[in-house]
This record gives sequence, C-alpha cells and structure tokens, in this order.
Amino acid sequence: MEAFPKSVEFCYPWRSYQAEVLKNLDEHLENNHLHLIAPPGSGKTVLGLEVMLRLNKPTLIVAPTLAIRNQWVDRFVSLFLQVNEVPDWISMDLRNPTFLTVTTYQGLHALFDENGHDDTEQIDDEEAEEVEFSEKEVARTKFFACNFQTLILDEAHHLRTSWWRTLTDVRKKLTNLSTVALTATPPYDVDKSEWDRYIELCGPIDEEIEVAALVKEGDLCPHQDYIWMSKPTKQEQGPIEFYHREVEQFKNDLLHNEDFQQLIQSHPWIQSEEFVEEKLANHAYFISMILYLKEIGSNAWEKPFQLVDEKAEHLPEFDLEWTQELLTSLLYKDKWVDPKEEPIKSIRKKLSAIGAIERRRVQLIATKAMERTLLHSTSKLDSINKIILLEKKSLGDSLRLVILADYIYGDDLPKSKEDISPLVRLGVIPVFESARRELGEQCKLGVLTGSIVIIPKSSLPLLEKSQLKFEAEVLVHDERYVKISWQGASRQRMVQFITEIFAAGEIDVLVGTTALLGEGWDAPSVNTLILASYVGTFMLTNQMRGRAIRIEKGNPEKAANIWHLVCVDSALEDGGYDLKSLRRRFRSLTGVDEELPLIVSGIDRLRIPQNDYTKATIEEINQEMTRRAIDRSRLFTRWKRAVSEGSQKREELQVDKVFIPRPFILRNTLKSLVLTSIITIAYTFNALAEKIRFSTVESNEGVVYLSMGLIFGVLASSPFWWKALRIFLFNSSIEKRMKSVGEAIYHTLYEIGLLQTPPSENRIYTEQAPLGEVYCHLERGTKYEQKLFLQALQELLDPIENPRYILHRQSGKTLWVKHDYHALPEEIGRRKDYAETFLAQWQKKIGKAELIYTRTPEGRKLLLKARMRAMSAKFVKRSERLSVWK
Repeated sequence: MEAFPKSVEFCYPWRSYQAEVLKNLDEHLENNHLHLIAPPGSGKTVLGLEVMLRLNKPTLIVAPTLAIRNQWVDRFVSLFLQVNEVPDWISMDLRNPTFLTVTTYQGLHALFDENGHDDTEQIDDEEAEEVEFSEKEVARTKFFACNFQTLILDEAHHLRTSWWRTLTDVRKKLTNLSTVALTATPPYDVDKSEWDRYIELCGPIDEEIEVAALVKEGDLCPHQDYIWMSKPTKQEQGPIEFYHREVEQFKNDLLHNEDFQQLIQSHPWIQSEEFVEEKLANHAYFISMILYLKEIGSNAWEKPFQLVDEKAEHLPEFDLEWTQELLTSLLYKDKWVDPKEEPIKSIRKKLSAIGAIERRRVQLIATKAMERTLLHSTSKLDSINKIILLEKKSLGDSLRLVILADYIYGDDLPKSKEDISPLVRLGVIPVFESARRELGEQCKLGVLTGSIVIIPKSSLPLLEKSQLKFEAEVLVHDERYVKISWQGASRQRMVQFITEIFAAGEIDVLVGTTALLGEGWDAPSVNTLILASYVGTFMLTNQMRGRAIRIEKGNPEKAANIWHLVCVDSALEDGGYDLKSLRRRFRSLTGVDEELPLIVSGIDRLRIPQNDYTKATIEEINQEMTRRAIDRSRLFTRWKRAVSEGSQKREELQVDKVFIPRPFILRNTLKSLVLTSIITIAYTFNALAEKIRFSTVESNEGVVYLSMGLIFGVLASSPFWWKALRIFLFNSSIEKRMKSVGEAIYHTLYEIGLLQTPPSENRIYTEQAPLGEVYCHLERGTKYEQKLFLQALQELLDPIENPRYILHRQSGKTLWVKHDYHALPEEIGRRKDYAETFLAQWQKKIGKAELIYTRTPEGRKLLLKARMRAMSAKFVKRSERLSVWK
C-alpha cells in the first residue's frame, strides 16, 4: 500500500478554528513540523488524522496510553472510513506494522530500548503495553521496512522520560519525516533545558487553540474553578502548633544570645567593605546579617548599610524567612565560621532537637512533614462530603460528579460490618468510604479504577447487558454496593460500561484515579469535578479539568464546577504550602473573572483574600464559593458575555506600581528655574542701572525690563525646561511611565533584530487596575515576539539578580539625591552595543541614566549596592505573566 484510499474523508464540517489550522497547514509544515496546542474536546485527534491524510504517507501514531491509542483507531474508522471493522492496513501491533500503525510510547520504548530499563514513573493504574518480543531484531526490521514518513505524537508532554530518548533515536533513523505534535498541556512548568528538548522534538509552537475560543464556538462548556478550604484535623494540628511555638521560642533565644550577637557583629563581611564577590554570591545572607543586627539594637549594622542609598525605615523585618537564610548559611556555607565551635554547635543542636534541619537547610516556617500533612490532610475528606451535598442539593438527579485521587488504598475497604476504622489518608477507597458513611442514601456512589470497581447493587442489570464476563460480590459492610471483578483483558470495556451507567444516572458520584480517568477518559455528562489529587503539576491539573468541560449533547446550557481542595495553616501569612502550591498551578489555568467580563489565568480572578486565613475567614470563603457554585446560570451568562466581548488570547504582564520607574525631572526643572532667574535679574538690574545713571527711569520701565529679562531667561533655559516638560508629558501617569519603559525595550529589541514587527506597526497598551497593579501587553506581533517583549520587560522591572549591565539613575548630587537601579534584560545585555542602544532609547523616553558593566571590580561593588537597595529582593512579590482573552 502506497497511499490512503481516495474515498477517505472526514464526515463532518470543520469547526472554524480547525479550518484555520488546516488553512495554514502548508506554511506550518515548511520546517517538517506541525506543533498544535489545543485543550481537551477541541478535536485534536481528527485534526491529526486529517493532516495525516493530506501528507498521504506511511504513518506512525504514538499515544501515551492504550485507551488513547484505541481512540485514534476508533475515530479514524468511524469518522473517516465510516465502517464497522478495522481494515488490515491499520495495525496496533508493533510486531506487525502496516501503512498506518498506532502504538504507545511504552510500546515503542519496549521494542527499541537497548538497555532493557525504563525510568518512567509507573503511576497507580497505568497500564504498560505488553511488547515482549522473542526476536526483537525481526520486529525492528519490519518496522523500518514500513518507511514511516509521518510521525504523529499525541500528548507529547509525556516525552519527559526515557520514552523521549527512545523516540529521538528512532526518529533519527526515519528519512523524509514530517512530525505532527499534538498536546493540550505543553510542559510550561519545566526548566529551560527540558523545554528546549521538548521543542527540539516537537518543533516551535505553530498554533494554539484557546479554551475561550472553544466556549465561544460552543464546543466546550462554561466552567469555573472553586476552592474549598479546610484546617488540619485536631490530630494533625497539634504537631503543627507545637512546632510553631518551638520555633518562636528558638528565635527569641537567638535574639538574646550574646555569643551569637558577637559572632555576627565581628563577622568580616560586617567589619570590612571588602569581600564583594562573596557578598554578591550570597547577598541574601549578607542582608540577613544586617537585619539581625538592626533587630537586636546593635549599631554594627550601620557601617555596611552606609553603602546603600536608601532609608533605614525601608528595611524589612527580621522575620522567619530571613532567620532561615541567616542560619542556613552560617551552618553550611560560611567559610569564616567554624560549625564545630560555639555558639554554632549549640544552635545546631537546638535546631536538630526541634526537627528544623532538613537536607542541610534550616526550615523554620514549615518542615517537609508539615507540608505533607497539609497536602494529605484527612480534613479534605470532610470537604469532599460538603461539596457533594451542596452540589446534590443544587442539581438533584442531574448531578454527575467525579472525584479524582492519586492512589487507591484498597486495604482501607472494611473487612466486616464492625470494621469502622478511622480514615487517615486521602485516596479512592477512603473517599468512597467517607462519603458512604456520612451521606448514606443521599447519593449513589461508585468506584472506577484499574483494579477495583464498585457500583450500586441496583445498577447490576445495566452492567449485565454489557455481555462482559464479570463477577459481582456484595460488600460485606454494605449490601447496597457490589464489588466487580472481571476476566480477561476487558478493562477498557469495563470502563466504557461503567461510564455509561454513570451517564445514565445510576451512579451520580464516581470516584476514580487520575491515572485511569485523568487523561483521555471521555465522559461528557460530568458536570462537577473534585480534584483530590496532590500531584501539583500544571499538565496533570489541566488534563483533569478537561474531563468536566466537554459539551454534552442535549444539554446546551451545561456549566461545569471544578473544585480544588486546600488545607490551610492559619499561623502562616501565606496560608502554607498547600495553598502556595495551588497558586502556582493556577498561573496556567484560565477561567472567567469573578468581577470583570474577562477570561484570565491566575488565582486572583477568584477574588479571595491574600493573607488572612483565620477560621472565620476560611468559613467566609467557603460560603462565598458555595454561593457562586450553585448559581450556574450566572456562570453561564458571565462566560457568554466574556467570550463575546473578547476575540483572542494575549499575554500580559502584571506589575505593582511601586516597581515602575519614576522620571527624574526635578534636576532639569531646577536648572531651568535657576538659569531663568539669574538671566532675568541680571538683565533687569543691568538695564535699570544704565537708566538710573542717566536719570531717565520711567515709572513702568522696571516692569518692562523685568518682563524682557524673563523672556530672555526662558529662551536661554529652554533646553532644560523643554526636556523636563517633555519627560513629564510622556510620564505624567503610571500607565504612561509603563508605556515609555515598554517603548524603550521594544525599540531596542527591534533595532538589534530580535523583533521583526516595526514599532510603527505595533502598539503597547498599558492599563492601571483599581488596586494599583499596571498591565502591559502588545497589540500585534507573533506569539514569540510577545513573549520575548514581556520577558525583557519583566527582567527590567523585577529585583536585580546578576545581570551583565545595570542601569543607574541619579537625581541631583547634593539636595534630594535619589538613586535607581534596573537590570538590563538578558537579550539586550549580552552585547555592549545592544546595551548602548537601549541606553539611548531610555534617555530619549524617560531621562538621563548611565550604564554600569558589572563584570569589573568597580561594577561588582555597584551591583552589590544595587541588590542591597531592594533589601527584600529575595522574597519580594515579582511581576506576573497572565494569559487574557480580550
């Protein structure tokens, strides 16, 4: 077989965004790559199949799981071939590849891995394809004989493991290859090297279909993320409170430890202005010393602080974060301190006694054990029950709620009626048991995993129609439910039929694992999702959310609620590790803003308190989330309004107004006033003196000469006042100041050839929010240009780290002296001529400044000074990138 049958074609019309991808297909494939990002439910599979047909060459499709592998074949047979049986030129067996072969990453790895090992993470329920070949060489020969020239990688983010190495080796041996990479969740949260590896395989991102566009087209349903907060249980809270008390006592003792005070006061970094490189290498440690000395009332902090052109009242408090920084460096990094001598020896012993040392780091805010307690807190079981009740009350028989957990914990299933052991962990069976005990007959529960299936006894007749070979065992502790076991390799069919029972309403609360149901599971009836998973990656979270946001035929007004569970440590201002982890995940999750008709990423769109997590506040937040969640009609309406008012996704930078540079116009203004005054007075005095000498002074001539002198003075000082006026006009508001900074960066990036869109054909938008944040984005330009511009702007405005060049501004030399420092963005600072181009743009749009090269001894001293000015730079809230649909 040399080509696909000519009669093969997609049996439905293309959606508008799909048609747009296909319209630009030739352009995208110029580099032999198509890299498409699209959310679950957007039709990635049929797009990939259509691209395959248009390329019309032998094709290898690789999917992450058996279920998704089977979906590719099912979609092609039903939507393109429109037949009931799979033709013989389609194969799912790598031992017998054909013109179109569909396999899994694990299957490919098993065939070609020379070392016989696999470092992929085997998550509970993950099924590896059985590809044990007695004659691997024969199978490999058959494989390459197919001469595959189209390679389709489905959900290519899975290539973060040994699968990637195998696939890369195989791809190098295939000639004239076109690669099509499809994913809903690119690995945005990996480091640069891993991202570069991903792009090397998949190619640059060509198209990105947005969730908002799909909701606008009616191909995904409106949805919202909600948070349900809890506090640790009494058993969990006890050790946490005890630890906080121990730490507070330890810190108090540290502040009154005279030997420790003397150690810091006599430290070479405090006593000398030398050791610049050491201070730069660990400047947070250096700052922590200054803060400690100021906290205890010692004057020793003033000497090193004199290097800084800053007011002492701007120094942050010596809190637990700074205490951690100080002690970690003293114990493990400082060559000037002997850790075996006093008082360090005693301090280390005390820290060890309270469990505050982990992997050569001092942990005073929370230990790893405390973090795990919050993540795994059994208080979340009670949260789940409350969410089930409120959703059941709201939706009644229409409720189709799914709960996803990471592990099964089958041993937690009671062995008898009398077995009512307390539930002490978060997993599928504990969630099922907790709901069964607390909710009784208010809901019809079910469990769906790869090894355990539980359904209501009343739904057995529906399962019997499936013709599957299975056995049903009534639960010994509850006769209302049966445990299902089956024979043979029929797990996918079991999943299919349990899903149908769920869709029919015989089960309205289904508990399953993220591995089995979190990705690739197609259940459009799901209208409520509870994420009881604590695997906090963006990719997995986004995949799980995708289970709930699919449209359902016959239900055009479907709106989905997605619940995130959080256990909060009220003693910490930021709420603790669990909430911080959730905030990170939300940076890449988009949804409708609670106040504005806007689709935006980040947790701020939920409008919840940032740093107040008392018991009363937690209850208030949960009540507010309940109020919003039960009003699905409001959610539906808000989504429709938001997507109708917007037209495309864009990247924005959110910056606190305190980080935006202020123009220094006072110096030019003073020069103008002084020069004008001198000329005016001098001219008037000289003219009047001549008149007085000849006694010809008229009564109004003084005013005339004064006015003429003023005119001459204004003209003579025009270079100064005009410059001051121009800078003021272009920087009179926070938005204009932000725009001027952005223009300086954009013009520089364009002049040095990193941006291709001319400044005259683009526009920088800035807007100030009511709370003081300023937003900036580009109107036009490619996605790459927008990301590059915002990255450079972010580097300039964020606290200084270790740039090659810094920008120094100074207002005046005697009175009202103010210094300002900014890091030149990496792409601009890599060459001197680039840096000078930026300096010229800055001076033109913002005002006078100078460049400092930080790789010289003098430059290192000034870099230390610049970093010390932002004393809390290590912990300060930085600018944030947002995805916005407008």
